[in-house]
Amino acid sequence: MHEDDRAEAYMAEDRKNMTESACVFLDSWLAGMEGALEQWRRSYLPADFPFDFTLDSLDVLEPIVLARYPDQAAIGIEDNAEFTTGTVRYIGEVLLRVAPARWGYQDRAGDDLNPFNRTPVIRSNTPAKFTTGVIPEFYLRQLVRDRVRGTLQKSVTPLRAACREAERADPPTTRDAVPDWCEFFTLDEYNRFTAAVDSALGAFGADGQDLDVGYFSLAAGDPDPDMHDFEIDGLADQCRASDIEDWSTLCFSVIDDYVTGQPQRDWLNKVPFTQVEDLLEPWLADEPELLFEPEPDDSEQPFSTRLEDGRYLHLLATVPELEGIPEITTFVPNSAVRAWNIPVEKLVQWGTQRL
Repeated sequence: MHEDDRAEAYMAEDRKNMTESACVFLDSWLAGMEGALEQWRRSYLPADFPFDFTLDSLDVLEPIVLARYPDQAAIGIEDNAEFTTGTVRYIGEVLLRVAPARWGYQDRAGDDLNPFNRTPVIRSNTPAKFTTGVIPEFYLRQLVRDRVRGTLQKSVTPLRAACREAERADPPTTRDAVPDWCEFFTLDEYNRFTAAVDSALGAFGADGQDLDVGYFSLAAGDPDPDMHDFEIDGLADQCRASDIEDWSTLCFSVIDDYVTGQPQRDWLNKVPFTQVEDLLEPWLADEPELLFEPEPDDSEQPFSTRLEDGRYLHLLATVPELEGIPEITTFVPNSAVRAWNIPVEKLVQWGTQRL
């Protein structure tokens, strides 16, 4: 079967489970695709942009996106709505050309808990048990949040992984039951869950682990990442509460947060200085530590300040064990220092006294 025919067949099957409003939106979205992308191209892209729907063109698109959005809040600004929609369209159309996939859409009225409700999605052209959904807007927001080049290209990974699994045509399995720690899964669901976790770990070179034990090992922490064991029963609970086609995106999001220290930063932002003071230690460097591309005073950047001798003072925090997340040391971000509402001068005094 030609791939275009295959996509149409899968979309016809999708429509059997779509609400009328979802069908209307998707039909309008697809009918206006070519014209909307041309308008987006003329209005927002430089003349030399490689408008060829390749993965490499996503790399060229990233600095344009980052220049327009200083933070995630900017994505929701009305003045940016046309640019945002065009960017989502382009990412999705790139994915359709580099992996067997089709556009999809869900409209669950009143389901405010599902983050993918009423959001265009790219679904793998695979049998239902392998179907994976990729949300272009998710990767757009991740790029703007982390400002790490190559983020948009990662969006193809779950789709290709789903297609590889489907091509194996029901490979034999050695397990006849799910582990006790996730007995709420059926065997098929558990196999699907572990495939999604393994695919997400593969983006960080950590795939191929035995997940039956209920945890995986992953390098995380600053200033030198260390191997840590992360429990996955909580991630399994999150997947169980979500649509199965969203599992790959959800697993990647959670594991990416582990690698970048997002849970630790969130915790530091919520607790007062008095609660973390004993967990802190000063750290000196010849240059300010910068995790991403924003300016050094960006809220997500590690706090640093220049001392009289020319070196830069940072703060490391050994964040205690969180839910399913081991004790990990990370840089204290600017956002936490601002939340503590402590003058920089006092922090410098505190840090230099402990060097």
